[in-house]
Parts: sequence; C-alpha cells; structure tokens
Amino acid sequence: MPRVALDEEMIAAFMEANPHITVEYETIPSADFFATLNTAMASGAGPDLFNLATGRSAEFYLQGILAPVDPAGWGLESVDDIKALYGSGDMAEGMLAGATYDGTLYGIPTEMSAYACYVNLDSWADAGLDPAEDFPYTFEGMVEVAEKLTIRDENGVITRRGFDFNWSAPVYMMLHFNPMVQQLGGDMFDEVNYTADINTPEVKRVLEFWNNWANEWNLGGPEYVVSRTGFRSAERMATECTMGNWAVPLLEAEDSFAPNYGIYPQLRFADAVNPNGFANYGFNLMANATASEAKQAAAWKLVAWLTSRPDRYLNEGGLFQPKAAYLETEEFKNNEVMPVFLDEITSSYFHPRFAGYNEVIEAIMRMRDRVVIAGEDIDTVLAEAEEEVNAILQRVKTEF
Repeated sequence: MPRVALDEEMIAAFMEANPHITVEYETIPSADFFATLNTAMASGAGPDLFNLATGRSAEFYLQGILAPVDPAGWGLESVDDIKALYGSGDMAEGMLAGATYDGTLYGIPTEMSAYACYVNLDSWADAGLDPAEDFPYTFEGMVEVAEKLTIRDENGVITRRGFDFNWSAPVYMMLHFNPMVQQLGGDMFDEVNYTADINTPEVKRVLEFWNNWANEWNLGGPEYVVSRTGFRSAERMATECTMGNWAVPLLEAEDSFAPNYGIYPQLRFADAVNPNGFANYGFNLMANATASEAKQAAAWKLVAWLTSRPDRYLNEGGLFQPKAAYLETEEFKNNEVMPVFLDEITSSYFHPRFAGYNEVIEAIMRMRDRVVIAGEDIDTVLAEAEEEVNAILQRVKTEF
C-alpha cells in the first residue's frame, strides 16, 4: 500500500527529530486487524497508538480504552484549538465526528472518505449516452438509465451492468443501505441509546427498491460479481457508486481494463428529505488509555506529525486528511477529483457506531437476503429483524 512507505518515511523523520522517542511500526492485514488488536488489548499488551476504522471504536470507548486527544502533542492549549485545525463550527464537528463520543474527541483522522459515482465513459458512449447530459442523480432516474446501459446475452443474462449496489459484505448495509433510509428521514440505529428502528416505512421502501433492482427490473443483484470488480474488469460495468477518492490511484495504476472514467455525485432519492449521499467513514489514530502518561504524550506528538502533511497523503496515498488549511490551498482547490468528494463528505454523516457492530450488520444483511434471495414476506422480515437487532444491541450494551 502507498501509505505504508509514506508512514515509514514520516516515522523515521519523526524519530530523527525526537531522538528520545522510539516508534515500532507494525502493519496487520485488514481482515485480521480488529481481532488481533482486540486480543492484544484484552491481554494488556495492546499498542500505545493504533489506526482504527470508525465502525470498530465503540467497543473500545465503552471499555475505557480510548484516551482523549491531548492538544499538548501539537503544542496547543485546548481541544478547541485542535478542532480549529479542521475548520470552524459544524465543519469541524462533522470532520471529527467519527472520533467523538459524548462530546469528547478521542482520535484524529488519517483518512476520511465518502462515496461518489464513477462512470465508465466508454460504456456510456456505447449506449449512446453522455453522463454530462444524461447522468440521472436520483435512484429513480437510474432505473431507466441503467436499463439503457445494461447489456444482456441472447438468454437474457446480464453481461454488462449499467449500475448495481455493492451486495458483497455486511458493512455495506451500514455504508449504503442505512444512508438511503436516512435520505428519506429515517434511521435504523440510535448509537446513543442502543436501539434499532427497522420496521418502518423508510426501511421498507429502501428494501423494496433493492429487491426490485434485482428481481423486478433485473438490473443486478447479489449473484453478480462485486460491483467494484465489475467496474475494474472485463465486464466494464458502466456506473459504480461505492468507491471513494482512494480509488483514483488504483484505477490509474491498472494494467488492464483501466476505464476511461468520470466522477459524479452520489445518487439520492428524488423526494429525499435529508441531503446525505452514502455514509462517511474513515480511520482515526487513537491512543491507548492504559499506556503510561509518557507514552500517551509521545503518541499524540506522533499523531500531530503524521497528520501534518495532508498533501502528501492525498497525492501519494490517495488518503484524504481534512485539514482546513490544506483545503484552502490552490493545490487542493485545483484538484480535479476532490471537489465532488468534499461535497459528499460535507453533506453526509458518519455511519452509526456501536459495540456489536459486526453482529448487527450481519443481521441486517440476513434481513436483506431473506427478501431479495429467499422471497420472504417483507413485513414479517422487517418485524423480526427489528426484534433481533434490538436484542443484540441491548445485550452488547450490558456486556461493557
């Protein structure tokens, strides 16, 4: 990964500037990361500093493992001074919301992401469409446009999708499905009170849309290759809306099937009552509250160092660190990619965070599949899913 080499360079420079501090840098495969970190923390041998996905921090927060951000690491007086590095008012609060619990800041973003829609310009042209004129901007409009973009063989089997949801993993139910519910004015989760509100008209409408996409309109579904793969492979899927700005260096580094692409805003319901697209998410550097005061102080000093070059992390690693001063530079303003993503970030929200995250999103994916794959009655499924998820949330809340 590009960021590893940059991290290593930055850390080496940090130790040279701070010879009394030694940093041991370890990378762990993403599939094993949380289990490895959780085991280390439980044994008392956890790291002093770690880079944690927003969806996995709630358990550590409830266990008292997260140390509040110490502004002294930046040579600043207060947390408000830290927040000012990320803007003012709602801007700063929004950028740091993924690391904030009950008004206290526990981490600093090393990456903040939102999704936008990548279009394969050649696939659109094959269908006689130009996204500059024909991009629909709404889910309802995408039904008609996707049909024009879709190619089927003589047996009616799709060989190129015009658009599809990312059906591949439970996490996308939090990053894609629930934000569609939020667009309509609902929300499946209350992260403060640990309750779920699933058996609602808003959730039913979104689930019906996903079901119709696969079964009535025959435009995609869980049986097809992951949408991101479809976009970056021989299928040349026309529209992929579940990639962030981090995808740009990946696409431009492709040896084959590199699409001639453009980037457009995320889709929204035509009658959306909230402005969000899909969910904001990211990774935050967080310090271990069980570490000594000296190690915590050194950790926050390192965090300040590692977040001091947002330009390099964006240009070399494809990772967006939302420092306000960088957003005001001509370099950032002239970036051809970031304006769309910044608009998505500032109009959207971080996904809900709670202990038992994996268990809950797996239950929501089962809910989806009971309707879309098994064809069960949607009202029955929604009622049972709400009961199941509330039971999970109440149980995990009492466990911490």
